[in-house]
Amino acid sequence: MLLDMPVVYPSGSAAVVEVEMNGDKIWVSDMGMGRTEAQMMGALESYKHVARNKAAEFGVGYDGAAMFVLWAPIERIESAIICVANASVQAASDAVRLASEAHHKRQEDVVFERVSHVFGRQSVTRSHELHGKRSAWEAHNVVLLHGRRAIFEPMSKHPNSVSSKFLMFSDLREAGNLVSLNAVVENTQALDAKAQMVGDVANIIEIAASDDVFRKYGMAS
Repeated sequence: MLLDMPVVYPSGSAAVVEVEMNGDKIWVSDMGMGRTEAQMMGALESYKHVARNKAAEFGVGYDGAAMFVLWAPIERIESAIICVANASVQAASDAVRLASEAHHKRQEDVVFERVSHVFGRQSVTRSHELHGKRSAWEAHNVVLLHGRRAIFEPMSKHPNSVSSKFLMFSDLREAGNLVSLNAVVENTQALDAKAQMVGDVANIIEIAASDDVFRKYGMAS
């Protein structure tokens, strides 16, 4: 039988476990749903690294595909179901988080190299704290040139990236500081309507834009 569990994967879908009984023994499996979830979200390689450790943490088995408890006493049915579901969900969640962090780090490296090429490495700082009207922010790829400051923040089309950049740019803009605010993306055409709203508070520049475009926005404030 299949059981819906009150824990959810990063996509928002609920965990489902399969339970099979044989006399006074039970078999519980996530049917590989944790692995499938990670694969769908581009985090399969990360999942391979974290799943075995997460299975050990919850005291369940892992065969490279599924999380499971194999023929445990029926008295353990509740704990087996809970442990398999939690191990599956947490492994997928950790994998997606690690993959996201790695992708963001790669984005930051690419933008840093691009901005350094345009303005000169001696003029670019990887990160610097800037104060907005309400909060302090860790800005990335900060350029200081001829007394002017510009930031070039990498932004993906993921809602979390979009919302965080919108909040940051809005607060910095309201502070009235003379700072050029720029979001650097892979492709402006791939941004949905909500992501395009960042253009109301900052410039949106493609990573492949010309050096002149970067200089133009870098000097605007």
